[in-house]
This record gives sequence, C-alpha cells and structure tokens, in this order.
Amino acid sequence: MMQLKNFLLLLLLLPFFLFPRPVHAGDLAIGLEDGWIWQVAVLPPPDGWESERGKSSLGAVRYAEWKVKDSADGVAGRDIRFLKEPPLSRDTAEERVARWRENGVAAVLSLGGSEDISLLRPLLGRSGPVFLSAYGEGSDIGEGGVPLPMMFALDLYRDFRIAAFAEYARRSLDRGTGVAILGDRFDPSLERFARNLGDMLSSSGYSVSHFWLPGAGPDSFRMIESEAMSEGASVLVSWAGSMVVRDVWRAVRRKEGAFRIWYGGEPRQLLLSFNGIIAADQNVPLGRDRAFVTLGREIWGRTRTVVKDESAAGRAYAACGWIFEGFRRAGSKDPVPLAKAMESVSGIALGSSTFSVNPATHRPVARETAILEVENRAFRPVDFFQVTDPGYLP
Repeated sequence: MMQLKNFLLLLLLLPFFLFPRPVHAGDLAIGLEDGWIWQVAVLPPPDGWESERGKSSLGAVRYAEWKVKDSADGVAGRDIRFLKEPPLSRDTAEERVARWRENGVAAVLSLGGSEDISLLRPLLGRSGPVFLSAYGEGSDIGEGGVPLPMMFALDLYRDFRIAAFAEYARRSLDRGTGVAILGDRFDPSLERFARNLGDMLSSSGYSVSHFWLPGAGPDSFRMIESEAMSEGASVLVSWAGSMVVRDVWRAVRRKEGAFRIWYGGEPRQLLLSFNGIIAADQNVPLGRDRAFVTLGREIWGRTRTVVKDESAAGRAYAACGWIFEGFRRAGSKDPVPLAKAMESVSGIALGSSTFSVNPATHRPVARETAILEVENRAFRPVDFFQVTDPGYLP
C-alpha cells in the first residue's frame, strides 16, 4: 500500500520536475525590482509566431531561457526573461523602443528579416537597447561601412560571396583562367563587389575582365557576351540582378565555347529553370546540420514544442547563446558595456560548429558556405567550405 501511495505521489510531482514553473507577473516584478531578472524582447519572424518558423524559433528561445533558470549560476548570477513581442511596424517602432527603455529591456532579439533592422537601426543603433538579428544577410547594420555600436547580426553580410567565389575559383579553376565580372556602376555596392572580387582573383593569378551595365540595364547584352567570349572567359560572375543573369544565360547557352555563369545574389526560385548557374549560400549548410535535429528533440523534451523548422530553431538558440555570453562578459545589462562585450565573444555554438564575432563587422568572423548549381529545377550543393569575412565592410 505504501508503495502505491509513493507511486501516485511521484505521478503528481512529475510535471513539476519535467517542466519549469512559469514566471508569473508578480515574480517578474519582484525579480526586475531586485535585479535578478534581465529582460530580452523577442520579435517574431515575418510570417508570425504561429508559423512553423515562429513556433520552432520560440521553442528554442524558451529552451534557452529554461537552461539559464535551471542552472546554478544563471547568467552573471541572473535569470533571463524573454518577452514574446508582437510584430514591429513603422507606426509603432518609436513607441515600442520607448517602452523597452522604460521597462529596462536589456536587448532586442529579432527572429525576422531586414525590416526589423531598417526600422530599429536609427532608433537603437547608437543608444540601445542592444539589437541582434538571428538573420541579417541583406541588411546593413552600420553607416559608412562601420557597424553602429548597438547593432549585431548572425549572418555574414551579402558581400561574403566575394570571398566564396574567390575560394571556389581556387578550387575549381586553373590559374590563368579567364574570368569576366559583370557589375553596375550606378549601384555603389554592386560596383564595389565587382571590383573587390576582381582584385582578389587577379592577385590569385586569374585573368580578369570587367564589364559594366548602366543602372537600368541595356536592352541587349550581345556586345558584352561576345567580348567576354572573345577574351576567352570561362566564367562570367554577375553582380547584376537575376533578370540580367536570365537574359545572359539564354543568349549564350547554345554557343560554342560559352562561359559558365556565377550569380552574385541570393539563390532565387526565378533561376531554377537555368541549368548550370552557380550561386553561393550560407543557409543551406544549416539545413544539413544534424546537431539541429538533436536540439529539436531537446526542445520537445523540455517545452513540448514540435520543431519543424530546425535551422530556424538553431539560429534562435545560437542568438540566445550570443546574448548570454555578452551578459556574462559585461556583468551588466547596460547597453554600452553589453554591446562592447558582445562584439568580441567567441566559441558560440551554431549547430555542430562554433563562431567568434568580428569587432569590425559585429557579425561572425566566418560561416560555412555552400556552392550551389542549378540542375533539374533544384539548387544542388556541389561544395562546402568555411568563408571568412572578406574584409570589405558593408
């Protein structure tokens, strides 16, 4: 009989041990007043909290929160409370920032895209709270090539493709091979990307030719195509848009001695009809990382959240780790010491790999990159390697 009672008692207590007790409003108020809880506001993905990406990311955030709460020392002796926020809009951004500051929010974690960065960069960039995007490839987090003090991002900036193509050329092309680079003088970023890649390839022994488009793009690329082919180019790297790449591909695909095309932008569905086009991507390696599968199981075991977007959960969990390490190093939730600490952290887990932060960019020093080739209406990975920030600031 005594054994039965003990068994029933264990069943009653099991949920208490398996799941953390939620922080109630009264507990949170006391914790904030006493200084043993630091707050981080969390912004949702573009498709909302109820999407697969939203649920998976929030599950990772709650799991990270629980691990701090369950540890003996917490983070710098404190618990971290993540505040699930509604989407940001242009009309509400200033009001939200004022509320965060009034309520002592130490950092803002964005699980969304470029819009959060563009809205919050002018409001948070110099005075905080500290802002970290779990994405951020296509967004400038600085001004004049220098990141703003309070702005950080988990992705390499889109100019990582300069270094990716330079490395892929080294792996796949013989020295002396002709490479044509197509840029746009009316777009300062695209002109810079073209010139920087040309400098890197030339210094590595490749024969580089530059070609330039006007801002609107010409009606015909026949002259550029013919000249590149006559100069013996084996590859044309295009920093122009995907529509330009499409037109060039159609013009040269049946010609004898035609060059291959490497596209300098983000892989897009529009390109899936054009076999042979090469692109570089920093998202694909995350999708094949089995460590995120394990993370998903751990999240389910603790929060009962089904993780269907494993790479989104992995990004969110890594971003939490970055913020935690910043708190530990700073020993403070104040924006200036926290930002200074976050710009030099190292050893942050991102799936099965780790990364360190480059103080000059406020992004990881390096990330794994995939080289993709379009084949049968799919981007097929043909190579993987680490890409270090090319050293040219956004």
